[in-house]
Amino acid sequence: MDAKALQRIQLGIGLERLTGLVRNQAWRDGSDASLHPAQRALLAVLASEGESMRAGALAARLGVSAASISDSIRAVEAKGWIERAQDPDDARARRLSLTNTGADLIAGIQRTDGGLAQLSQTLTDQDAAALLRIVQLLIHQAQAQGLASGIRTCLGCAYFRPYANAKVDAEHPHVCAYVGAPFGDAELRADCAEQTPQRDAATLAEDVKRFREGLPS
Repeated sequence: MDAKALQRIQLGIGLERLTGLVRNQAWRDGSDASLHPAQRALLAVLASEGESMRAGALAARLGVSAASISDSIRAVEAKGWIERAQDPDDARARRLSLTNTGADLIAGIQRTDGGLAQLSQTLTDQDAAALLRIVQLLIHQAQAQGLASGIRTCLGCAYFRPYANAKVDAEHPHVCAYVGAPFGDAELRADCAEQTPQRDAATLAEDVKRFREGLPS
């Protein structure tokens, strides 16, 4: 086995171990012992969205199929943490939203001192920015392979202009066309409410190349 293959194997093992550690911590740290990590993720998405969502949209944000979260939806609804209401745009559809109890629950357990956020506190600013870049690339690859969908990162957004400002300001090389402002790697978003997927495959491929290689436009 060559060094590159071994490196990728070790990287995969490391990421899986970290994921397992965070998942185990989610079980321990929930203020409600009956809160399964999948249910916690569901509540967190509804909280971050700030408005009601259809089950399909919620599943897309979680990167899973609608069928796979049906049990979690029923469970958190039975516990009084979410509620359903008729979609005003489609009488046949229902939208999900947090109840006050659910909002209080997820607010209580969403702490910056837990999970990967806690581990990242030990990183330097440069290391944290570099990790944000890697997260962007890994999420893009996961979505390209059909392993996830609906994850709202900068890379893959129609408003993202990687390295469009590099010749003017090396510390803030990227541009968000949505707000019309430059920004640096430290400000990359792993979840942005304004993210609009880049539908043009050629443009997306060029954005990924520029972002990966640091090519100014």
